[in-house]
Amino acid sequence: MRRRRVRMFASSAVLFAGVIAAAFSTTAGAASQGSVDPGKGTRPAGINWKYDYFDNFYDVAFATPQEAWVVGNSGKILHSVDDGKSWYIQPAGVKEDLYSVSFADPLRGWCSGGNGLILHTEDGGATWTRQETGTKNPIFRIQFLSEKIGFACGYFGLFLRTADGGKTWENKSIGEDVTLRGMSFPSEKIGFLVGEFGTILKTVDGGSTFTRLKSPAETTLFAVYFSDANSGYASGIDGFVASTADGGRTWRKEESGTKDHLIGIRSNGRIAVAVGLRGAMQEKVNGKWAAVDAGTLNWLSGIQLGKDDRGLAVGAHGTILRLEEKLPKGKER
Repeated sequence: MRRRRVRMFASSAVLFAGVIAAAFSTTAGAASQGSVDPGKGTRPAGINWKYDYFDNFYDVAFATPQEAWVVGNSGKILHSVDDGKSWYIQPAGVKEDLYSVSFADPLRGWCSGGNGLILHTEDGGATWTRQETGTKNPIFRIQFLSEKIGFACGYFGLFLRTADGGKTWENKSIGEDVTLRGMSFPSEKIGFLVGEFGTILKTVDGGSTFTRLKSPAETTLFAVYFSDANSGYASGIDGFVASTADGGRTWRKEESGTKDHLIGIRSNGRIAVAVGLRGAMQEKVNGKWAAVDAGTLNWLSGIQLGKDDRGLAVGAHGTILRLEEKLPKGKER
């Protein structure tokens, strides 16, 4: 059977989430702007960000429960120290699209993007420097477990790892023409990659070798998330969602309640949330998935979810959503 590859273009750039190129035109869901409350954080250096329809955001990460980072098109980096109530532009000095961001602590962070780009900060985003990756392929996902240990993946089976905070990146690509879209390392040794053609790969030696897992999907998987070495989710085209409770040995396909492509997924052990095209936001509670009104038709791609069900989702046309304002509460669950 011939593999079906999904190619992804928006403007003139390749987007990590692919078919989100068919972006919708509504502007609902942008974050309100405010000031940093005294005593709750130091105002970041940079320009106060105001809603901009032309900003597409691809990923979001937390450095602390209150401090968040968002990355997007044309080198855009935003920083919040008040749980996403207000945002400040942190100049990156690059024009490449930024697809993924990860912070090990409030000072040390990394983001990845087009042309093999990885940027690093050691001063809380005040300055960003390029790290040499040895590739020009887009890097769609980056994750750091500490100030030293990090991983990245992307186009043409690209997989990189570092043990020195990105001063050097070791290329351990899988040797296949398959774009890797999602990555999750619950520990330094155990990690999972997903991508085109339903690909699910697992490593138990920190990325030195990978084993192909039996996948319930035949088309592109965009995201994977493991809360520990055993419990994980993967999501992809046409509302596809699957879960595993045995470290990927077996997967169970689940009815997500949507046919929209699901580009991001997270779980906190109590609930799971997936986001995607046309403002799709699906929540799983007590074993069942149900739609949540995200208040937008813009595609959503990046999501972070805390143990208290607080979090952020980001997407097209300046969309930043605070999950605690969207997810049902109390008896509605």
